[in-house]
Amino acid sequence: MRRLASTVCVLSCKRARARYGITVTSVTPLSFAPISIIVCVNKSASISGPLKDERRFSINVLTASQMDVSQSFSGVVPPEERFNVGGWLEQDGIPYLPNAQATLFCEMDQAISYATHDIIIGRVFDVQFDRIIAPLIYQNGTYALAAPLMLQGTS
Repeated sequence: MRRLASTVCVLSCKRARARYGITVTSVTPLSFAPISIIVCVNKSASISGPLKDERRFSINVLTASQMDVSQSFSGVVPPEERFNVGGWLEQDGIPYLPNAQATLFCEMDQAISYATHDIIIGRVFDVQFDRIIAPLIYQNGTYALAAPLMLQGTS
């Protein structure tokens, strides 16, 4: 799996007054009608229970300059301190990163259990995005950048 290059995102939600978030790379568009997305979450992750209880969440697509946010939410920082990095806000009780490349606000449609993970299907009900596209990529255990390729023979 280390050979698969993936865009780095932070999945976040809130239950009662506590915010939960984890770094994820297992995010995949599912359908355009309805607009929906899949994210896979380890059942042992701190966000697993709150996510399934609350059913509303955001997927924050990180930019190349947000490695510190990714690292904070990847288990290096205790869960209660993770939101100290990045300038997080809330929209309708859902924590989100306003300077992310894009933020998808979702309502959980289904949670499908498979082995150690839950496959979460979310219906996107709102989106915020920046005009600049510069995703943070993770591949082979390290961060990478994405850049357009210049194809030979094109003008």
